[in-house]
Amino acid sequence: MIRIFLTNRKISTFFILVIVALLFSCVQTSQQSGRAVAKKCLDCHPELSEKLKQGYVHAPVKNERCDQCHLPHGLVGGIFLRQEQPGLCYSCHQAITPAANQKSTHPPVAQGKCGSCHSPHNSKHPQLLKQSSEKICFTCHEESGFQKQYRHLPLEQGCKTCHNPHKSDNVSLLTSEPDAGCRSCHQTDRDIFKKAHHNYPVESGCLLCHTPHASDAPNLLKKNLHKPVAQGKCESCHQVTQQKMTTKAPANQLCLDCHEKPMTGPGSVHKPYRDKQCISCHAIHASDERLLLVKPAEMICLDCHAAGPVSKDNDSEKQEQPKMVSQHQPVLKGQCLACHNGHGSPRKSQLKLDEKDLCLTCHEQTIYTDKRGSHRAAPGQACNTCHLPHQSPNQNLLVTPQDTLCFSCHKKEADERGRFSLHQPFATANCTGCHQLHGATENKFLKANNKSGALCATCHESIQEAGDTIRSHAPVAKGQCDRCHSPHSADFAFVVKKKPGKLCLECHDNVNRIIQNSKVPHKPAVDENCTTCHAAHGSPHDHILKKGQPVVCLSCHNEIAEYWRQGVVHKPAVKNCLQCHQAHGSNEQGMLTKKGRLLCADCHVVTGPDFLKAHKNIKPGPDSCNSCHDPHGSPEKGLLYPVGHIPFQKGNCSPCHDGRSN
Repeated sequence: MIRIFLTNRKISTFFILVIVALLFSCVQTSQQSGRAVAKKCLDCHPELSEKLKQGYVHAPVKNERCDQCHLPHGLVGGIFLRQEQPGLCYSCHQAITPAANQKSTHPPVAQGKCGSCHSPHNSKHPQLLKQSSEKICFTCHEESGFQKQYRHLPLEQGCKTCHNPHKSDNVSLLTSEPDAGCRSCHQTDRDIFKKAHHNYPVESGCLLCHTPHASDAPNLLKKNLHKPVAQGKCESCHQVTQQKMTTKAPANQLCLDCHEKPMTGPGSVHKPYRDKQCISCHAIHASDERLLLVKPAEMICLDCHAAGPVSKDNDSEKQEQPKMVSQHQPVLKGQCLACHNGHGSPRKSQLKLDEKDLCLTCHEQTIYTDKRGSHRAAPGQACNTCHLPHQSPNQNLLVTPQDTLCFSCHKKEADERGRFSLHQPFATANCTGCHQLHGATENKFLKANNKSGALCATCHESIQEAGDTIRSHAPVAKGQCDRCHSPHSADFAFVVKKKPGKLCLECHDNVNRIIQNSKVPHKPAVDENCTTCHAAHGSPHDHILKKGQPVVCLSCHNEIAEYWRQGVVHKPAVKNCLQCHQAHGSNEQGMLTKKGRLLCADCHVVTGPDFLKAHKNIKPGPDSCNSCHDPHGSPEKGLLYPVGHIPFQKGNCSPCHDGRSN
């Protein structure tokens, strides 16, 4: 306890000294007053001073007041801000803080991302912009839209000529109300202005016909003009006097005076069209979009039709919408009108064609028709049996996750999920890992031929790679994976159809007979554990053993090699156990191929004077070799057992034997 206490005291003292040293390292003595004053950050970091004071410098940096934005480091190093953006910036720049009811706010400002446009310390550009004012806007806004044949003159002077970069009380961050901004340069009472407008008393609504940035049409006119506008026939819709222009009737009613009335009868009608709300989708005078749409079709559609699945929850308990994993290409490209009519259709959902025919306008009919190679749709349905038309939280626009969808029809396969071993694609609900539901050329919609093993080889290629040194199991060599494995699940590991031993013996009947008829069968064979010794798919060793001889036997019988490193080794034992033993079973003890002495006699001469001389002129009894000799190895010459009867070890047999030699 005393030792621990002293150790802790040393540690505490050390940390106190470190703290004191750190505190004094940031303090220096003033030569004038003699009092201690805190050092500035740049006193210790002079390399930053030169770097951060180039170009346009942020005021706190210029005044060497790093502490206005950063906290002191203290014991733990790091660059810690006093506040996160935008609160830190607004603490000095209150004037750019947007109000809660602000008419328009620049998205980076609304998101509190001041660093999107500004550098925090210094910059080569005014206002600490990361790029020049001419280029900074184009990091978000597509520049091609501003590079057309005819460009609005203020563009040459920069975006800030008309727009406030942070917030505005006008639409689109404009510095003034749109028409007022136009009139600040364009005088509506001049003859040239009146002539350009066919002498109509036009004084407002400039953006109805003109684009404010750039256009390929003269006078910055929008790409598509309403026919009366293009012909200069404003009186088609307007009551015109020398002082002003007024519409003859409500705008939507005027549209229907010239254009077709909403359809009646069976089918579906777009609600705005049915309610005669034409201008909710169409511009009155001109548009850069086709069909005089007020904005791109997908943006108009999404104003009413949510991009994701409609939530069933009420406003007070809305749940987070699932993340969309896949989108239909027309939806992704905003091509809503590729499938739907804008006004109405004799079909549901304003579809241009029946669902099946509609899908086949893009998807090749020979692949997706109800032939052998295509999965059939449910009765009365088409592609929407399995797929959603717009987007889905699942792959391939599936209505539900793959397993749920497939198992809703394939009940038998659904029940297989409760088995012990599952094929990886089956376990992970990846049915399309093996099946191709459209345009398949194989039975059961398989992606490749299963009889040749080609399908399995797409994942298990290494198993079928038999080289010069690899001997493949016959079913593997023939690609007959289904001889042993189930495609989905099984009650045995590695999706094997039956207990491996029983499965092996169905083909290897000769081995089965040996096991059944042997007095001394090999235990792994009796237990039907063939894979204890044999590799299931292939091996570089004879009989597709997992290891070569005698290593495979030593995996269980390691005691027989006790004297192999230091001692005398029986050569057949080192070379191949099967020279003396049967692999699966035998009628002899030790699974020998023959009775003891007969087996030894295959290599050793067991008669004659030399044999008798070696045995002290005593003729050994039948099958008595193993009573004196170890058949695998020994520390003694002649493979004798290391422990023996003392007279025997001294070569004196007479105490027990009468010396007969025959």
